[in-house]
Amino acid sequence: MLAAKTYVPLLKSRISEVEAYHHLSAQAKELTFPIFLLRPWPNANHLRLAIDRILSATQGHPFGLGLDDGRRAYPSKKPAQQEFDRLFDPRGGYGNFYNFVEEIDTAVPVLRPTSNANELLQQLGRAIDLDRGLVVHQQRGSLVPLTETILSLPPIPNDTVFVVDAAWSRDGLQMQSWAVPVVDRLIQSLPAAEIVVMGSSFPDSFSHIVGNREEVAHEFALFSAVRQRYQEANLTFGDWGSTRLPQSGGGGTIPPRVDIPRPASWHIFRADPDGDEDYTSIAHDAAGHACFPNVPDCWGKRQVVATDGTGQGITGPKMNTSSRINMHLTIQSDATITIDLDDEPYID
Repeated sequence: MLAAKTYVPLLKSRISEVEAYHHLSAQAKELTFPIFLLRPWPNANHLRLAIDRILSATQGHPFGLGLDDGRRAYPSKKPAQQEFDRLFDPRGGYGNFYNFVEEIDTAVPVLRPTSNANELLQQLGRAIDLDRGLVVHQQRGSLVPLTETILSLPPIPNDTVFVVDAAWSRDGLQMQSWAVPVVDRLIQSLPAAEIVVMGSSFPDSFSHIVGNREEVAHEFALFSAVRQRYQEANLTFGDWGSTRLPQSGGGGTIPPRVDIPRPASWHIFRADPDGDEDYTSIAHDAAGHACFPNVPDCWGKRQVVATDGTGQGITGPKMNTSSRINMHLTIQSDATITIDLDDEPYID
């Protein structure tokens, strides 16, 4: 399934993340296999709108489709939330979920985590019937050892991709110590398995930054450590697209911030919380920094340049997030054509 793919980003169907993927170049989309964790689109009456947005962003390319467990049973009266919650019903091997995926031609199901062997067998059967492949997502911290359980339940569908996800951490060694044994077990059982090694280390705090500072990323070091041990394995690099776990708001005004991705770090530009700098001045600082010319020309980079205080470019945290993700995805895809001349404005 991952032949000719260089990169597997794990994203959620949030506006900023789908928007960032939407604006990737055609070549970058050819080189990536995104996995989207579905959640209802903001203010949508029906769940289908989130799928329509993903389909518009992926433009006919296959993508993994899982469920964002963090949005289950969210307090919303919208029908979209009820439709979403029904996908978590385990009856019939998560029959509602697989029926939903079946209606989306380019979607590849992400196995639902369960310790019930019968439910797993039913899911494997549905994936075989769909004949699109399967994504087995094993994340650090999960209570269900999916990779170990699945290996004892053949047959495994053709084109199964195993995602070994070290989850979020700012401790790179912690990520490696968890991922290496998981990859080892997979390779011992399935030497030719397609394995994605991923995680996230995007910082969870910036209060120590006033001005600019480079923050190291641990994702590529994680992948390199696994690659060094298993040089003959079929490994693909992945990450969370420079996102992290959601945080509860602490109140107060968020100082303007612009994030510039690099291959193995992020350069953070942040205003003094007690000062009067706005996004225009922060974006100007970022665009004038030595790190900026190394970012390939792409939609996210152009948003930084376009920031002028009149509503163009980066106007707040959400646009900064979307721009950062787009730059990050472009860099990690290794695309040489990084922007399309016919790139249309994104319409929410």
